[in-house]
Amino acid sequence: MTTERFCTREEVIRWIKKVGIDNKVTVIISRSDTETGKRGRSNKIIFGCDKGGKHKISDSGTQSASKKCGCPFKIRSTPAKDGSGWKINVKCGLHNHGLPDRLEGHSFIGRLTTDEKQHVADLAKRHVAPRNILLSLQDKFPENVTRITQVYKHKSVIEKEIRGPRSEIQHLFKLIEDAGYVYWSRKQDDSEVVKEIFWAHPDSVKLLNIFPIVLVMDSTYKTNKYRQPLFEIVGMTSTELTFAVGFAYMESEQTENFCWVLEKLKELFVKKDMCPQVILTDRDLALMKAIEVVFPNSINLLCRFHINKNVGAKCKQHVVNDLQKTIDTLWMEVVWASDEVEYGQRLHQLEQACVDYSGFINYVKDTWLTPHRHRFVGAWINRVLHLGNTTTNPVESAHWKLKQMLGNSIGDMVKCWEAMNNNMRLQLGNIRASFQKSFYEVEHAHVSPFYGYLRGSVSRAALRRITEELLRVDYVGTNRQICGCTLRTSYGLPCACELGRYRVGGIPIPIDAVHVHWRKLTMEVELEIGEDDGSEVDMTAAMDELWRRFRSLDVIGKRALRSRVCELAYPTMTTLCPPPEKIKTKGGVKKKGKKPADYDVYRDPSYHEYVDKASQSSQRQSQPSETSKKIKLSKKQPQFIVQFPNHIRSYIEDVVNVESDGNCGFRVIASLHGYGEDGWSMVRRELGLELIDKDRSTLYDKLFSNRLSAMRESLMIESFGSQPPEKWMSLPDMGYLIANHYNVVLVCLGNPCITFFPMTSSHSPNVSIYCIGFVNQNHWVQVNMKEVFPLPPVTLDWKKFRSHIATTWMLGFAGRMQHWQLLTHVLA
Repeated sequence: MTTERFCTREEVIRWIKKVGIDNKVTVIISRSDTETGKRGRSNKIIFGCDKGGKHKISDSGTQSASKKCGCPFKIRSTPAKDGSGWKINVKCGLHNHGLPDRLEGHSFIGRLTTDEKQHVADLAKRHVAPRNILLSLQDKFPENVTRITQVYKHKSVIEKEIRGPRSEIQHLFKLIEDAGYVYWSRKQDDSEVVKEIFWAHPDSVKLLNIFPIVLVMDSTYKTNKYRQPLFEIVGMTSTELTFAVGFAYMESEQTENFCWVLEKLKELFVKKDMCPQVILTDRDLALMKAIEVVFPNSINLLCRFHINKNVGAKCKQHVVNDLQKTIDTLWMEVVWASDEVEYGQRLHQLEQACVDYSGFINYVKDTWLTPHRHRFVGAWINRVLHLGNTTTNPVESAHWKLKQMLGNSIGDMVKCWEAMNNNMRLQLGNIRASFQKSFYEVEHAHVSPFYGYLRGSVSRAALRRITEELLRVDYVGTNRQICGCTLRTSYGLPCACELGRYRVGGIPIPIDAVHVHWRKLTMEVELEIGEDDGSEVDMTAAMDELWRRFRSLDVIGKRALRSRVCELAYPTMTTLCPPPEKIKTKGGVKKKGKKPADYDVYRDPSYHEYVDKASQSSQRQSQPSETSKKIKLSKKQPQFIVQFPNHIRSYIEDVVNVESDGNCGFRVIASLHGYGEDGWSMVRRELGLELIDKDRSTLYDKLFSNRLSAMRESLMIESFGSQPPEKWMSLPDMGYLIANHYNVVLVCLGNPCITFFPMTSSHSPNVSIYCIGFVNQNHWVQVNMKEVFPLPPVTLDWKKFRSHIATTWMLGFAGRMQHWQLLTHVLA
């Protein structure tokens, strides 16, 4: 109740809502009217409780709820007759329900204010995660009771307002046009569906023309909801920082697709005769073929890192464990051979060591050395100006940074472009800063007069390499044969024998001794156009020809020509649309005899496929000893299955046994994690490090209490042989460490059956589930389960000590855990 008068209706609304919040009541406007001079219309506002009204029962069959309970609370506000302002009259001050302790969860009270909406918009524009936006709101507005759902809804509203009535591709083209990007697209035959789209930042185009010597190319996946592969092209500046030249979404990875993208890349060069001297890729045969067609004068090198991974995997398949390290060393000596004579000697040594392993040596020679040695062996590539780029790691790193910015793989092309654009802005800022540092700052090692001509004119990255080469002068002197001159041929920098001659002559290193690539320390330059290229940017003749053709056509012809011109003139009105469904992304198949007719080459596996294949092959090909047999049992009658509960047996596909040496539990985890069974010692070490992790020390102190030191001792071993019982893996203690460290769900089938969720992270829909079984009262085995099998309950300690965000694991797997309870109840 109040006798206060209010000047405006807005003041009335503000006061009543504030008093309502102070009393834990959500007051809403039930009805309002404004005087218009017509009969029955007067200024008034009727307020009520948000629980007023009748509960409506829905027959939709879905879970639903209503806050309505017929609450009689009612307030009427009207202007006073004496003109003193708006007065408030409480018609019914009673509620037929209890009042809450707090207002969290009330959608009306949690509505965002104007300032809060602006704050959400600013953070959403910077791609801040909704959970972090909510935390920021609570920090900035302490009285805020908004929930995460409302943040998501407002983000959706913002996106819809920005996009307006435009389609996804129309909005994408608008953003690209506004940012000044260079872009091309093409559509599938007889449809408006985008087939390929290529774009490049204007500053990237400038950097490409300044630093055109080396380009690194590779595809990545899981960046968009259409599952189209993203092809990224990366270059390198004089300060050894990478920059993204361009991005292309492709329908598939065939030679024809790559040729189209590379043709568009070719158009980014200002001069017609300019092209990259070196292009570095994986052994993707379709891409290599396209490079040969579009850039016939460029040298196509192959990534050493991926080749070595592939050869290492094959070595594990064919060579016994004792010789694997030796053969790996001999292989690396072949790769790093400095000349053809040394290459022949090293190869002969490798052949002698592999005389009993013809499968391995034939693979190495037929797959890599014979067809491709000039693309990755030092004897050949040391003669190529590759500026130190011998792996595709720069583009792999660029993929990683982009995916960090994307956050997930379910965004559309607009979100992908926004992430790329933001990533480019950060990247370009770092590049400009590196130019300025090389221009203004001098490292202590380069103060000597010997570098006098180079300081401020050559990048610090080049000066560091020269300084490292200078250490060889005492050994090389001025002898070219001893020197090898690799730094000169591969980097364009003075090598040891050159530096020796400058030192003997007592003269500083001349600026002309450094390749022009290292002397470019700015991107604020005008690009030079060749004499024969100037006419290409003059459209006068082409426009005149269009007008002449337009006038000569009939009505239908004019409409057709106009529509084609409008596609160029008004890109935001395009009729193009994104792929309607998820499409096949791989450009080839790996199984012989299965090659589709429309695929012209096989695709070489990516790095992660090498590692996975190596891990699986090492387990399949390893020879079992008499004391240790790895028994993979029949799916019809898996061993040990009778030792598991009846209700779970139908979900077990297979049981894989491991060696019984006291390390069996760690062997099972190593095998499940991809290390192979023999990686058990690595699992012991990683769990030991997990136990002393500073971020989780408080958790483990509470969880294990006086058992902490005993657990540390159990993970430490003195030898690699059989282990005593106190060194065996024991649950539940080790279960918490495994789930936390590897961020997996660990399921134990035994007596009792237990599930371990991570205790410090939130639920992830793509999490791995490791299932292990305890048999014979002393042995652990790997249990392979069918998809979506029931999960046993968690421990009481997990519920007691887990963090708040870890509760989402229980929610995410609630259905599967309820299924377990139902099965056990039926059997009971």
